[in-house]
Amino acid sequence: MNPALRARIKRRQRIRRITILVVAVVIVLSLVVGVYFALNNGSPYEKLVGKQVSSTDLGYITGVSNSTLSQVGIPSGVISPSTISGSALTLNGKPEILYIGADYCPYCAVERWSLIMALSRFGQFSGLTYMLSSSTDVNANSPTFSFSSANYTSKYIAFVGVEEYGRDPSVLVQPLTTQQQSLVSQYDTCPANRQSGGIPFIDIANKYVINCGAQSLLDLSNKNWTDITTALDTPGSNYAQLIDGAANALISAICNVTGQSTYPCNQSYATAAFSNQSSNGQNILEAFVAVPVSRPTVSRLT
Repeated sequence: MNPALRARIKRRQRIRRITILVVAVVIVLSLVVGVYFALNNGSPYEKLVGKQVSSTDLGYITGVSNSTLSQVGIPSGVISPSTISGSALTLNGKPEILYIGADYCPYCAVERWSLIMALSRFGQFSGLTYMLSSSTDVNANSPTFSFSSANYTSKYIAFVGVEEYGRDPSVLVQPLTTQQQSLVSQYDTCPANRQSGGIPFIDIANKYVINCGAQSLLDLSNKNWTDITTALDTPGSNYAQLIDGAANALISAICNVTGQSTYPCNQSYATAAFSNQSSNGQNILEAFVAVPVSRPTVSRLT
């Protein structure tokens, strides 16, 4: 055989072998990446879960301007707190704000944004960590935070944040105390269908409650924290309307409890008045509330 022809044949064979090798490597890498995302439930942000919230992200939430909050007010898409009557709920001589939720819960995921924003007007958080809601529930992998290892200091109020279940709803993380269970039994009733045990549940000093979330139509699934934080100070954004709006409702309720005349209670966004909406179920948005297996399944329907 002609030496030149033999050389061309060998060169083509080498190129074919290299091509096959490259294709094989690409296939293997694709499989590895696919398995990785499958194991992490399709969220590239899984690696942040459990890590401390950056000062930048927290700054976006706590730094929303008074002007923005005033422009947002309390939009129609936000369910305001309902009034209740009971013995004062206090801790260390201060009005207590009790939150009960779970890491897996997508509606708790949304509520935490507003709660952190509101409470930061009265004090300071430390130890907040990143969290994603369950990957198998509605609004999967909603970016949020966890109160499991958080601390809160304020000269006006006390905050107790209970994440009863982990990101896996079958894993009990923080059992309710006898007092907390009593408050749930007495006041935690979703307005539309009158079923009890829904989360999130917020008790504001036993004067107001938020049952089953204040902004349930906000879907954060598969978003990232930056998508949300950078929109919070833009009054017309959907995130600002519902997250900031729910924060305004919380701030107003807390101001009514503390009786403060100083900041932030002297701001226009902190002056909302509330009625007992929980008795008739009006103004309740259509959504489902995810609850642990030990609780009854609860839905909120108009």
